[in-house]
Amino acid sequence: MGIIESTYSVLIKIAFKFEIFYPQAINYFLSRKLKEYKNKGTITDYKVKTKRKEKFHYFLEMDLFIDKIKGGEEHT
Repeated sequence: MGIIESTYSVLIKIAFKFEIFYPQAINYFLSRKLKEYKNKGTITDYKVKTKRKEKFHYFLEMDLFIDKIKGGEEHT
């Protein structure tokens, strides 16, 4: 096994050790992108909620708020 393969193997093992922090990372990167959309005016507001249910199982809830004029729907 070469140095590239062994380095890759070690990095994969380390990544799975930090699996507990994936929901926070997902929340961070989604919020960053949605903030860009909000600043551009594509959406008016957003809420992102991530939670770790069990190992490798996550709950993701995302609410996007859009103006009716820009493509939202009317609620009665």
